[in-house]
Amino acid sequence: MKEKEEYKIGKLLASIRKTMGLSQTEVAEKSHVTRQNISRIELGKYSPGADVIQRIEEALGVERIYITKNNIIMGESLSLILGATDVQEFYKVAKVLPCFRLVELSKDKNFVSAIWDDEYEMDYEEPEMELDSILTNLNWCCGDPEEYPLGSKCWWFVEGLEPEL
Repeated sequence: MKEKEEYKIGKLLASIRKTMGLSQTEVAEKSHVTRQNISRIELGKYSPGADVIQRIEEALGVERIYITKNNIIMGESLSLILGATDVQEFYKVAKVLPCFRLVELSKDKNFVSAIWDDEYEMDYEEPEMELDSILTNLNWCCGDPEEYPLGSKCWWFVEGLEPEL
């Protein structure tokens, strides 16, 4: 049985809080979120907005928590949503690239989501330029497939999700 996202993040926050030796009351005071809501979040009975989660993360000293369909990642990484002419093949390529910490195929298998590895040493200043270079070397074209010969393997940015600070 799949866990609901609210339960996953609540369980994670509770685990971090307990590891740090903090009570729900202490986290509530530091985050300006009621103790009752901290409890409800930890039990997966309340789905708070991003602002509440951010305040709790700050109270716990956590930079950022990403919950994906299969994994939980902490950090302030760049998240990307990518499309391709052959999404399944692109997914296989993307998941072995060293520049990503995590790569997942969307449920509908129409997109690839990826979290950039901040530890990756780049040749270019921008992750987007780095990714374009890596994929060009693997014979993938960046951009609109109509701009390339028929049958070209193309990929594109659907959306870049910069962390909100």
